[in-house]
Amino acid sequence: MHGIFYDHIHDEIVVPVALGGAILTLPGDAAGDAPPKRILQGPRTGIVQPDTLFVDLEHDELIVESGDDAVLVFPRTASGNVGPSRRIGGPNSGVNNIYGLAADSKRDCIIVANRVESGGRQSDDAILVFNRLDNGDPKPRTKISGPHTGIIKIRQVFVDEERGLIFATIKNNFEAYNYADPRPSPWDPDRTGFIGVWSIDDNGDVPPRGVIKGPATGLVWPAGVAINPKNQEVYAIDSVSNALFMFKTPEFFVKLPGSSAAGGR
Repeated sequence: MHGIFYDHIHDEIVVPVALGGAILTLPGDAAGDAPPKRILQGPRTGIVQPDTLFVDLEHDELIVESGDDAVLVFPRTASGNVGPSRRIGGPNSGVNNIYGLAADSKRDCIIVANRVESGGRQSDDAILVFNRLDNGDPKPRTKISGPHTGIIKIRQVFVDEERGLIFATIKNNFEAYNYADPRPSPWDPDRTGFIGVWSIDDNGDVPPRGVIKGPATGLVWPAGVAINPKNQEVYAIDSVSNALFMFKTPEFFVKLPGSSAAGGR
């Protein structure tokens, strides 16, 4: 699994199980061989091989990556073999190989970390933003993608709703290679990943407003990100270092006058 969510309001742990095609909800104090409180699974759900999810606590909804290029939305307490309330997917949506999900309840939208395998250094990876109530095959309301973004091999996303910022982990350095050749080293300093910060209002081929990257950070392939606005900290896990990193970044948490987003270029 690459996505797990702790619901602090209801004290629940929500976990995607890719091999079982299921979403499990466990009590917050679960230990050992504890049974789940709810299991969301079956053909009506549309869940095939889920890898990540998000719980919108404001609207009491469960947002799930289907495993077959779609975003599925259920009531938070959905259980059993039940269909989703809404589904976003299809050629107009551009949804493909989802690696991360988030929601911004203040701006009523869903954020998708979208991966498009194009090989080498070419990338159509994107941050897609949809209206929360979108259903069917809608076009995203905004799309952050292109060479100036630096988005190559995107992983997870996290939203700072107070400041209207999207934090994204970008793997950046894994290229296609001949299977008969030696595997390239993930430690190549010219291909290290980064954490990028965008405004939720950004659209098109725009550079990040803030970046955490470079040898001093210790990041190689950042895979997950979270924030602590109160302490002005950004947390990241790295899949090469197998470590948790904590960065003090007060400049990311200053709201600009007259803007819905914080931070600045």
